[in-house]
Amino acid sequence: MEFSKRMRASMLIVIMFCMMCVSTVLARDERTAQAEKDPGADMYVTCESLH
Repeated sequence: MEFSKRMRASMLIVIMFCMMCVSTVLARDERTAQAEKDPGADMYVTCESLH
């Protein structure tokens, strides 16, 4: 019974993590699409390096 509870909790954590990742990607795609619609906006690409 204890294993089942731990497995269920682990699956919930994985599902929540996946939902956060998907929502982040969808928000990024939405911002990109919105920027492409605006003809006056210039798009800048930034590179980030962590040291």
